[in-house]
Amino acid sequence: MAIHRLHLDQEDEDFALFAIHCGEVPFKMAFLMNQSLKWQLKREREDICVKKAGKQQQYPKYRYVSRHDQIDHLLLSNVDHPEQDTNAEQVLGLFDGLNGPSVSATYLMPEFKKVDYLLKIEAALSDAEMKALVGQIKSIKEVVSTYVIPHNKIKNINPLNN
Repeated sequence: MAIHRLHLDQEDEDFALFAIHCGEVPFKMAFLMNQSLKWQLKREREDICVKKAGKQQQYPKYRYVSRHDQIDHLLLSNVDHPEQDTNAEQVLGLFDGLNGPSVSATYLMPEFKKVDYLLKIEAALSDAEMKALVGQIKSIKEVVSTYVIPHNKIKNINPLNN
């Protein structure tokens, strides 16, 4: 009896994913990228909303579609800093507030906890194009580091497809 095997591509790899380390707030990060890269990133009406452990988490989403080649650029915040409850009365001592609020951040892609922003480009980019884009992003003074995330390091692409 002959064995028949089907080789199916499980994921569409026509995208590039970049990790960006930058301590700026999302709207300023989008502004800096617009200035440096001559893009027009604009905030989407709806953020990426994820419900985990009964809590709603929101991750800002900025999009730019280039006019000449229709390539979709998506800048996502990887970190959601929940608002601290202002109604809760806390009596802080002299040194109690030094470590900041005790509210913990949540991540859109938990496998990349040290990454502040994810940039997804919906196109198959060559190595030279990716290297040039990394160089342009690194040239932004406020950006600490940026690099390409290999597809085999991504555990779940679904949060980026919202």
